[in-house]
Amino acid sequence: MRTNPTTSRPGVSTIEEKSTGRIDQIIGPVLDVTFPPGKLPYIYNALVVKSRDTDGKQINVTCEVQQL
Repeated sequence: MRTNPTTSRPGVSTIEEKSTGRIDQIIGPVLDVTFPPGKLPYIYNALVVKSRDTDGKQINVTCEVQQL
C-alpha cells in the first residue's frame, strides 16, 4: 500500500493498482499512451515510465495523467 499525499489524510493508505500501457508518441512534454480496455488510470494520478539508458541504468520518469 502507498499513501497518496494529495488525497489522503495522514495515516490513511490507498491501494495502488498497476496497469501497463504503451507509449504511442511523444510531442514536446506530452506523451500519448495507450492502455488495455478498462485499465485507464484516473485523471491526475501519477504515471511512471520505466526504462534503461544506454549504460543499463534504470530510468523512471513520473508524469501526470491529464484529460483527453
